[in-house]
Amino acid sequence: MKSATIDHMMSATVRLDTPAAALNDQIVDQATQVTRLLREFVKSEAIALVAMDPISRTHRTLAADGYTDRTMSYVLDGFPNSCPAYAIAREKDTHSMRWRDFKRNWNLYLPDTFTAQEYLIPDGFKEGSTMCLRVADGRYIGAIHMSWSKEAHAKDEHREMTERFRPILLNICDQLRTPQLLADELAPGSYALAVSPNGFAFHLPNRSPGPHLGEHGELRRVVLEKAKSLKPQRFIWPDDAGRCHQVTITPCRGNILLITEECIRWPYNLSLREIQILHLVTSGASNPNIAEQLFVSPRTVSTHIEHILAKMGCDSRTRLAALAVSEGLLLAESPSRRSRKLAGH
Repeated sequence: MKSATIDHMMSATVRLDTPAAALNDQIVDQATQVTRLLREFVKSEAIALVAMDPISRTHRTLAADGYTDRTMSYVLDGFPNSCPAYAIAREKDTHSMRWRDFKRNWNLYLPDTFTAQEYLIPDGFKEGSTMCLRVADGRYIGAIHMSWSKEAHAKDEHREMTERFRPILLNICDQLRTPQLLADELAPGSYALAVSPNGFAFHLPNRSPGPHLGEHGELRRVVLEKAKSLKPQRFIWPDDAGRCHQVTITPCRGNILLITEECIRWPYNLSLREIQILHLVTSGASNPNIAEQLFVSPRTVSTHIEHILAKMGCDSRTRLAALAVSEGLLLAESPSRRSRKLAGH
């Protein structure tokens, strides 16, 4: 293997103050180099390295060659959301998985899937592979896809070589978790703040922390406390005027945390009182417990829960809780005197 080139890619780092546009160009350039090098060994007709944006939770292409635009659009969106092979590769087996490996190990005949029938086979591919990428703490950050026109071309040694490239691919994809690059992709009205491992908060170039994440903002106190866990988190926070703010804590390289905040409509048209009750339902509280904490009657709580179920399209408290967790609909803190007052009940 071309060790000098690989060592250079492995050692490539980014400065915290690198402008987002320059950083993005650097990552794309590294991705292009490494995919070209990998293809020298595996001889695939097509290759694509995609990374997961941890804020938008969508995939983006870092490098691709050999796939049509139509197929690449599907690789970014349809494949992760609908193909059973992707679910296996992401959640159950993160080796480099060829079509034949899915059949042998998981009894999944990939040529019969919608992915193959509608995209890969019409494009002339008879074999392919996917390797999902997870860093040491378990975070999924992207995937490498390859395709061949003949099944025999996807040899066992090619699979082994792909897995030897895993550290390099991880290094490239995880650079997306750099605060400047992520913050640069936020909506214009969003705010951001970075937090160092020792708890020091600092502003990012060209991105204001806004009034709530600013030095004396109430939200700043909340997120600095929650940031101590060093885990990705997503929650909502009501300001003094009763407006809803979506807050996301994203771990980045070097244990830097990116805090982002955006004022949004109340999700599912829920009221603040209903959000408080949803939070307590998700925590496992019973109706009497919720009534006691919010100083309302159990009958009022029951009525609110009926409304929440209808608005969110759920048929049980269990599904409510699952949806609230998956979509980041919980409050930053359990309902308090302040939040009860804001609810105006």
